[in-house]
Amino acid sequence: MQYVLGAYSQLPFGSPKEEFETLVAGQLKPLLTMVYRNSELKLLFRLSITEFDYLEMYHPELNMLINDLCRKGQLEILTSSYYDVVLSLIPTHERSSQIEKSTTYIRKHFSKKPKGLWFYNQVFNPTTVPLISLSSLDYMVISTYNQVNGVEESTRPFYTEEMGKAALVIPTDDRFSRLTQDLYRGNIVLDKYLRDCTEAAKATTSALSTIMINLDQLMATEGSVQVFDVLYKALGNNCTLPSIFLQDNEISRTHYLPNGIYGRDYSIGKATSINQLIYDNPVLSRNYGLVNLLREVLRDNKKLIEDRKNLDNLLMKASSSCLYFPNECSSPSIRRSINRFACEIEGILAKMDSNPIPEETDLDFDRKEEYPIIGRSNIAYLNRRGAVLSRFVMSQDYADLAFHSAEGLFCDSFINERGKETKLSEKTYEVTPLEKKRSDFFATIPLTLGKVQINLNKRFKFRQNTVIVEIEIENLSSERLTNYTYVNTINLALPQSFSVTCPEGEIPDTQSVFTQSVMVSDKAFPNSISIVLGEEATVQRTDFSQKARTWLGDKTFYEYTQLKIQKKLSLEPFEDTRLTIGFRTEKRKEKHNDTTEQSTS
Repeated sequence: MQYVLGAYSQLPFGSPKEEFETLVAGQLKPLLTMVYRNSELKLLFRLSITEFDYLEMYHPELNMLINDLCRKGQLEILTSSYYDVVLSLIPTHERSSQIEKSTTYIRKHFSKKPKGLWFYNQVFNPTTVPLISLSSLDYMVISTYNQVNGVEESTRPFYTEEMGKAALVIPTDDRFSRLTQDLYRGNIVLDKYLRDCTEAAKATTSALSTIMINLDQLMATEGSVQVFDVLYKALGNNCTLPSIFLQDNEISRTHYLPNGIYGRDYSIGKATSINQLIYDNPVLSRNYGLVNLLREVLRDNKKLIEDRKNLDNLLMKASSSCLYFPNECSSPSIRRSINRFACEIEGILAKMDSNPIPEETDLDFDRKEEYPIIGRSNIAYLNRRGAVLSRFVMSQDYADLAFHSAEGLFCDSFINERGKETKLSEKTYEVTPLEKKRSDFFATIPLTLGKVQINLNKRFKFRQNTVIVEIEIENLSSERLTNYTYVNTINLALPQSFSVTCPEGEIPDTQSVFTQSVMVSDKAFPNSISIVLGEEATVQRTDFSQKARTWLGDKTFYEYTQLKIQKKLSLEPFEDTRLTIGFRTEKRKEKHNDTTEQSTS
């Protein structure tokens, strides 16, 4: 029996330095050192390009060690998509360029051309099979444990075919992946994990057994790197690498590998595919729709030749698949670090004389058109659903103030005398552009509050640094409207919790004040946000946090600040009332430092 022992990491692009350092100190350094000191040992290895870049910047000695192990034939590196993109989510012509860019990077830095392919989070689609031969690769490594049906497709190497092309699949042993996942989730302790891995290794009888250990799942458990020493000793001296095995062994077996999310890197819950996972989540689908919109704009616009290389690189970063996987990728800091590249593309497009972004688009696949309003300072997307700004980009700072899981900017709701709130974020408004420049829009929706029929009208006026929202509530009935409060909610996805002040003083978290103007600012952020009302109203401030799973345990991250502007209603029959909100972003004059994401364990 021969065996391949491998290790891989998939830290999301934009992960905090703490996670990289924990991976290096707890896993990479001791593992690579052990292999280097034992010339008979061999290791199949996979890191993302982001991780290789991190090593080059902060731990160049490890990259030198990896290079030396490759040169000695002890280490074989797997290639993958460049910024851990799910290949099936991008156009066919971009897939091969993603792999080629990764392959070239590895060849230049480690003097060996990769021969095998790894799929990020083991998301596989048969349409990617032709990429193996197209990219001059010999095989792909993937678990064949299909999460959808809970079945392990195959334990032996086989060829799978698609569109007349064949690719060699080297499946990994799911027993070890399951044990590693159990350790990560706290279902077993380290001693039992090592014992069970030893027993599984001794029970291995396949002609070729391939074991891939997820280093991310191990890195929070001190001493877990021992598993490699345990496995090498239990499996014996017949350690090999896929390229060496394939030189002496011919694979003739065929098996069809269906579309699916394989292995135990990520739990998909009830979803049956990555596409369903995205479309069922409005935040994920918006991320995906935005990147696709930018991709189409860059593809169709021939005037972007001068910036093409820079834009293509930004698009590759903006396509990073950590945007589509909640769990360990759901930290707001990681998502914002990826989203900023899409914001940068939008900022470049906004400076063009002719606006290449279409006048209407459906970003989140809800069949409700959104209206992009492209300015040189700010870029907004007015959504017919809820009549909110679902995206509000400050072009110079590459930040989207609406980038969170809440409703967006200027969401309407009504609260009755019993405190029950009726939100309109899921209601479809009739939205009409009022002039050719598309800087003024009118939105309206008929409603019933109790027994009273009303019209809610909103007019959006977009200026250079300012959005003016004029809200009108009309009583269309012969009955008096009372005991209701109108609420307009502004959810600001700030990089950290800012100070919120008004002329009367600071507004603390969960507190409210009766005022006519509000300032949102922080010394660490280059912009300030001012909100001015046409008349005094109650403004309530609430800071929201998000509990997210990270590779180092569960942490709580600041997510966004919510401002609720409240106006009590008392309308006689056929009477109306108005509320005007001026929303302005402007550059701070003071010097500022780099922002950091606030988190607490």
